[in-house]
Amino acid sequence: MSPFQPKGSRALRVIIIELAAKAAFGDVLTFTELAAAISAEDDAGGHGQVRQAVSAARPLLLADHGRLLLAVRGKGYRVALPGEAAGIAQDHRRRADRQVGKALAIIDKADMTAATEEERKRFQAVGVVIRNLHSRMTSAELRLADLEDAVFGQNPRRKVIPGKIEPET
Repeated sequence: MSPFQPKGSRALRVIIIELAAKAAFGDVLTFTELAAAISAEDDAGGHGQVRQAVSAARPLLLADHGRLLLAVRGKGYRVALPGEAAGIAQDHRRRADRQVGKALAIIDKADMTAATEEERKRFQAVGVVIRNLHSRMTSAELRLADLEDAVFGQNPRRKVIPGKIEPET
């Protein structure tokens, strides 16, 4: 059963969305509860169906209800607290940084001596885009760190050029 396969007239992801939207922040939706809701067995196969349905539901749950589901190992999924959203976003950003770093390593180290002229041109164009993206991300990270220092206090791990922050009026 795929996450898009309907149970009656409703897709499995819609059932998950409805449950998560009704739940309070911090509530755990267990595998047992979710499997029963989508008419799946409460076993490894049914938990796999739940995972698929949750994966399909997550983007829509966020877009339509502003809610996030976090995996709780061995139990199910928890509706994230509002204060956790920034940390979750940061985790995704860190993973994206690692992927861009891997792409940059390929651009910097790949042996293109046997490539055709057309392949080399494409490789160079992709390299320009990846380097530009990396530069922009690095710049944005520095600006974010400076803002965090200004708002939350100086981070002792970073050296920041002292400056004057104008108070809000």
